Amino acid sequence: MNKIFEKFWWSMAIIIFIALIYFSFIDGFSKWSFYFVIPVLCIAMAMMRRFMIKRLENNQKPPNKRK
Repeated sequence: MNKIFEKFWWSMAIIIFIALIYFSFIDGFSKWSFYFVIPVLCIAMAMMRRFMIKRLENNQKPPNKRK
């Protein structure tokens, strides 16, 4: 389930970024410039989810197998 959510955040970042580029060309960059924060937040969520998955996997290992 965690991998699905990670892929969701990456796909949303890509889709929103492409849409923002399109709308920026149509309506002008100044109107859509603030919305470029949204793909950055999606990427941050995907990276945070990846970090938390790896951290959880490391904590679930037996003590002698940890790094």
